[in-house]
Amino acid sequence: MKYLFLFIILCFSCDAIKQAKHYEPLKLKGSESLHQAFSSLASDFEQLQDTLKVQLEGGGSRTGLIAIKEKTADIGLSSFPFKLDSILGYNHNVQEKIVGYDVIVIINHMDNPVLKLSDRQISNIYSGVITDWSEVGGNPGTIMPVVRDSNSGTQRFFTEHFKVFELAPSAVVARENREIVDSVISNRNGIGFIGYSYYTTLVKNVMIPSLVSRDSVNFIPPNPEYIDNGEYPLKRSLRIYFDREHDVRVDAFLKYLNTTRAKQILESYGLIAS
Repeated sequence: MKYLFLFIILCFSCDAIKQAKHYEPLKLKGSESLHQAFSSLASDFEQLQDTLKVQLEGGGSRTGLIAIKEKTADIGLSSFPFKLDSILGYNHNVQEKIVGYDVIVIINHMDNPVLKLSDRQISNIYSGVITDWSEVGGNPGTIMPVVRDSNSGTQRFFTEHFKVFELAPSAVVARENREIVDSVISNRNGIGFIGYSYYTTLVKNVMIPSLVSRDSVNFIPPNPEYIDNGEYPLKRSLRIYFDREHDVRVDAFLKYLNTTRAKQILESYGLIAS
């Protein structure tokens, strides 16, 4: 009986050893705008192989780029086209690859009667020149512009496009896209900008001027037809960064991103796969 008990214990121990699989980590870090899509990509990638486990962190686009430089991540995620030489120096070994395209959506509260804003009005709101909704045809109320932090690629793209050189003192800083959405939902005087994949019908999208010249200004929403034909102005490229001398782990994920199933996942989040 004693020997039978020992035999059973040994069998269970051997089976546990067989099941204890060692996984190599693959660390991705950066853009919050890419976080949702890459979370799904990571899960799908893990189902296709049993060697690598993906660790995904946010922190913003610039954070992702610096992580590659400092070798604290394997792949950096970015929603802004940084000039690598100016940030990393001329002797860097970082390579970039465009994985898709996204648009930025400007949102306000569902009860806000303001349906459209000109480029100048948006710039003045975020610069603090316009401070009340009544100045742009809305109900009286102090405007609460919600922004991202300085590491955000979305923030940089937005402020450069609308020529916002100094943020309004009343601007509220959010850590991620979801927090911007929540802030606008909870405050009828809020206005924010988010990646398309974070848009929800719980907020209203603000129409902005088309890129196509006409006799009068044509205000358009971020609808697929305007995005596809190039009229919607807030379209940007989404990219990843990695070391030129990357190992087989990174190479495996890069090859996965080129597959049809990976591109379908990106498109399911409203992104345009490259």
